[in-house]
Amino acid sequence: MAKKSTAKKPAAKKPAAKSKPVAKKAVAKTPAPKAAPVKAKTAAKAVPAPNKVAAPAPKAPAVEVKKAAPSAPEKSSGGVTALTVNAQGSGGNAASGNTHPANVLVVVSQFGVPVTELQQSNFTVMEHFTVPGQQYPFSNNIITFRNVGSGAYLLQVKPINNAPWSSGHHLAQIIVSSKNQQGITATKIIVR
Repeated sequence: MAKKSTAKKPAAKKPAAKSKPVAKKAVAKTPAPKAAPVKAKTAAKAVPAPNKVAAPAPKAPAVEVKKAAPSAPEKSSGGVTALTVNAQGSGGNAASGNTHPANVLVVVSQFGVPVTELQQSNFTVMEHFTVPGQQYPFSNNIITFRNVGSGAYLLQVKPINNAPWSSGHHLAQIIVSSKNQQGITATKIIVR
């Protein structure tokens, strides 16, 4: 019987030796669960990747549409090209009771490029909302005009019939037009 025990002991040692590699495999299995979350992260990265690939395709046409969109409002159905017009008014030497001119700076551009070839006849000034006490408006009474050459135009206006100014906020509409171009803006002149 002792032989059987001895035989069992070496046989037990062999499985024990095998169990050591099994234990190593068990250690290898421990990183496997760590690999699973990595795979989950990889899967999470894989999900946005198709979205990123799909997103640039719609953006390319959107950029083209944005480039075309500013051009669309610039042309009207009658073939008139829109001008961008900005104006700033200043009382200058105009004061309540005097007849000195007020100043208006008008800046004109088209597609971001200064428009430099305009003449006084291309400008119309219309006063709206007459100030109490004002005898006459300054509508279409540009007394001084200067083209600075950089898209800026200096206008001086005063009430028609040499009427005196009344103190207040004078609102004006500025219309700029030429053969096939037109733009419009508003400004305020404060007279004290």
